[in-house]
Amino acid sequence: MISEAKRMKMRNVEENIGRIVVTAGGGCNGDLKDLLGESTAMNLMKDSTVGLQIRALRKVWDMVSSDSDRACYGLKIVESAQEMGAIETLLISDELYQSDEVATRKRYGCLVKAVKDSGGDALVYSSMHVLAEQLQQLTSIATILRFPLPVLDDDAY
Repeated sequence: MISEAKRMKMRNVEENIGRIVVTAGGGCNGDLKDLLGESTAMNLMKDSTVGLQIRALRKVWDMVSSDSDRACYGLKIVESAQEMGAIETLLISDELYQSDEVATRKRYGCLVKAVKDSGGDALVYSSMHVLAEQLQQLTSIATILRFPLPVLDDDAY
């Protein structure tokens, strides 16, 4: 692929050679989810944005099932957690963050800014990526909390 890109003078490929990861896949039946789950591929991408997003999403899923006081999802609960300064990492779909509806975009944009201003991280997941499907199962917004907040209850909202 790289030699063909050079031959065809495809500057975008040539300029990003360091970002290209080559790994063995399952052929035509291979699945991106399986590939991203392989430790070899993850080691190559560990410092990339996608690597950070994969680890954060896995951590949220693990916490939801085993340490539910340290993770939350759903807009109202996430906003409450932010008001308490509890958000370490915010995971949000670009469909929410870049919504066509101005009020929605502003609300989520303010939330992302507040998380960053309080020293947290905000990871925006592309709706074009397989990870966004998993985040959608958590209402397209989720958090990893700095400390447990057992008082956050979905029924209270």
